[in-house]
Amino acid sequence: MDISAKFCSICKNKNDREAIVCVHCGAVLETYLADSAGTTRSTGVQTKGTEKTGELFIDEAMAPVSGIAIYVAGTAKPVFLSSDQEFIIGRKVQATSEVFLDLSKLGGYYLGLSRRHAMIRRTEHGYEVTDLSSSNGTWLNDERLIPHKPYLLTSGSQLRFARMQFFVLYRPVPERKQRI
Repeated sequence: MDISAKFCSICKNKNDREAIVCVHCGAVLETYLADSAGTTRSTGVQTKGTEKTGELFIDEAMAPVSGIAIYVAGTAKPVFLSSDQEFIIGRKVQATSEVFLDLSKLGGYYLGLSRRHAMIRRTEHGYEVTDLSSSNGTWLNDERLIPHKPYLLTSGSQLRFARMQFFVLYRPVPERKQRI
């Protein structure tokens, strides 16, 4: 047995012993504690776009009535539920009054997530996502986002922040009745 290397449990390829993520598929090789305030370096490894993600086993009843649920790829329970407020996705390293989805505990630093990676905001017709000039990019359904440009985020969309893959689910935004 070769103890000078780590083998990825996902793609079964060989990685350096010190590797944190698989250089072949981007899977996390170990679970790590959240970082304190480190700066994300460019991952330097070309990540492969996901092909088909397969069937999602997400209970649509878990989506909040007037909010959005964010799921880590491969899980059935949301990691974040939000109401009508906008929120930042990243690695929270200091106290802030912003609504924040802190992905440090999910290996955000090691998977290339910026401290202020992206923002999701409610609109009249649903939600939109905006990349906040992240170091390693944001993808919506395999399309890389242009920083600071809002993109329509439909329910069931796939999001990728650097090497972290997520799915979003929300109920349709009720139309407001016009007063006569």
